[in-house]
Amino acid sequence: MAKSKQQRGRRSASGRLADGAPNGGLGWPLVLVWGWLGMYWALYFASPMSSTPAGSSLLRRWQLWSPMLLPDETLHRWIEGFTPNSITDRATILGFAAAIFCVATATGWICLQFSGLNRLLTRLERFVFSAAAGLNLTSLATLALGLGGWLRLEYFVAAALAIAIVASVLGWRSLKFGEPPRDADHASLQSRPKKDTAADLRLSPAWLWLGVPFLVAIVLSAMLPPLDFDVLEYHLQAPKEFYQAGRIIFLPHNVYANMPLGTEMLSLLGMVVSRDWWTGALVGKTLIACFSPLTALALVAAGRRFVTPAAGVIAALTYISIPWIALVSTQGLVEGGFALYLLLALYAVLQWRKDWQSGEHSTKLLALAGFMAGAAVCCKYPAVVFCVLPLAAGVGYIAILSTRVSAKRAFTAELQALAEPLGIFLLFTVLSCGLWFGKNAVLSGNPSYPLLAGVFDSPKRTPDELERWDRVHGAPNYEFSDLAEQVGNVALRSDWLSPLVMPLAALALVVQSRWRGLSWTLAGYFGFVFLAWWLLTHRIDRFWIPALPIAALLAGIGATWSDSKWWRATLAVIGAAGLAFNLVVIASGELSDSRYLADLDELRVDPARIDPWHRYLNERGNEVTGVLLVGDAQPFDLEVPVTYNTVFDDCIFEQIARRRTPEQVHAELAERNISHVYVAWGEIRRYRSPGNYGICDFIQPGVFEKLLSAGVLESVPSSKDDPGQLFRVSALRQEPH
Repeated sequence: MAKSKQQRGRRSASGRLADGAPNGGLGWPLVLVWGWLGMYWALYFASPMSSTPAGSSLLRRWQLWSPMLLPDETLHRWIEGFTPNSITDRATILGFAAAIFCVATATGWICLQFSGLNRLLTRLERFVFSAAAGLNLTSLATLALGLGGWLRLEYFVAAALAIAIVASVLGWRSLKFGEPPRDADHASLQSRPKKDTAADLRLSPAWLWLGVPFLVAIVLSAMLPPLDFDVLEYHLQAPKEFYQAGRIIFLPHNVYANMPLGTEMLSLLGMVVSRDWWTGALVGKTLIACFSPLTALALVAAGRRFVTPAAGVIAALTYISIPWIALVSTQGLVEGGFALYLLLALYAVLQWRKDWQSGEHSTKLLALAGFMAGAAVCCKYPAVVFCVLPLAAGVGYIAILSTRVSAKRAFTAELQALAEPLGIFLLFTVLSCGLWFGKNAVLSGNPSYPLLAGVFDSPKRTPDELERWDRVHGAPNYEFSDLAEQVGNVALRSDWLSPLVMPLAALALVVQSRWRGLSWTLAGYFGFVFLAWWLLTHRIDRFWIPALPIAALLAGIGATWSDSKWWRATLAVIGAAGLAFNLVVIASGELSDSRYLADLDELRVDPARIDPWHRYLNERGNEVTGVLLVGDAQPFDLEVPVTYNTVFDDCIFEQIARRRTPEQVHAELAERNISHVYVAWGEIRRYRSPGNYGICDFIQPGVFEKLLSAGVLESVPSSKDDPGQLFRVSALRQEPH
């Protein structure tokens, strides 16, 4: 009788479960879901690729399955160029990366212990928050030591030993005297609503092993030499210059190197620890790749705490398999770190809201949320808009709402109730990222350099540079047609999107009812990030990638809308197909280089990766006292002294040659110790193409022809296929008297 009464309570008059799921049979909700999934997948695989490694604009997604037809070629690609040194080199990189990661995690764990936050978190949450907080603290420590000119191995070794000792003592005390750790599953179940737990879709945590191939592919690819333009321009070039200078300084020739470089500090630390800028760069790339598996673990924890364990497992597998995430993680880009910190800041706010509503007004979680939001800002300026502002608004709204539903209070009491949580959140945000703004304020006069030039004086930037920066980095238009186009891209057509994320996330909004409040909160946040991206940025695809953990969590919620056998079978089919497709894209070489076991020394000079004139200069390093790059802003691979500027900085060649005689130009080149001048005509043409950034008008072939005829420069012979032109600085011809 009791069982029958419970079943009747879980059914509606139409035979559906109260949470909207059909009770085991082929109900009309499942048929509609099948229709939705089928339509989305058809459109997804029929969509053309806007960019591929080969540059084709006609390739459609279904063609990315083709490597499965020739698995031997994919396997051969993985082991191509293998030598015994391949294992040794990778073991070295992994060793340095693991050591830094462990010290960073221990640092974060110590902070959680001292703050008492460890007692509010489950085991898994403690690990994720410890690692994330520790990585940011390690980054800030590297920044502080670098600003002081103390980028020396012994300082970091001493700090690591001190952290190890403190962590060991605290760990021993916790085991001997502390309370037993809270059970993760029990604590998370306590935080979830109790009703209908019997109807939950159940999924063993063992399914997380399906994410291991993606993790292996990401880590192996992260240890390969960099390919991305921005990475070669400043993500790794800036740490390289700091390492070579022995301190963190203002770089007037590279505007990007003076913005927050939170994840790049890990590369700088890798260089210091390994005592080599090249090895350290690969160590840094490997550490940056660790942000994505940490985000996946954070999604597992979020599912356990806010939804169901199955939702967390599905969200984690969905996230770690997204090709976009693999791309930014393996190339050394910052969006993976940004995504982790955004998710954890939101995570802490959501948990604080639950505690606040239950009468537990602990502010420790707000401090944690603020620190994570600040860590996101350390990765990238847009985090101020994408992360800090919406979460601060959310904290304020929750505090105000809580005071209104309580008994009437005096206005000052209500103001205090708002000021305390908001103040704590913002205080720890500033503590987390304030050093970067202070550094810029001292070195450039503008704490938000190069942004907000109209608010802060920017003596290091000319009005023309400021105007061009704002014009290029602002929104290109505000047309409704473009908004609709971008919605389609984010939801369906973006090249490296997964076929699992968006269709499952949509189910959380249209089918699920038990978690509807959380689902709409997450969807609203994702929508806010998208709108901010569309309104305030120049709409580069990967700039909205930090919002993907939110979409993945929504996908986890949507996937658990039913526990019927038919839905389980459906989920198994689309999950297997989606994960298989993503793995093919990631590991077959379609996304990035997949020569996972190639000799790194060979890849370092690989003609397919490095500019031929860069190789030429490196091979003749004893003849090169310095090279001036004109139009080329990717100097990372050069092993010789280099002078360069980005397209948004003062043109150094123009400073040397404009309104000067050949003799004066030669004297200036000699003063700067420049023996070679490399002109990247291909890059210059690209910059001058319609819709691109533009470049200094002074750079023209005629200028170099005059210097050639005057004997200041002499041309280095090259083949017709070389994309640029290399000149050697020569002695001036002596005119007869």
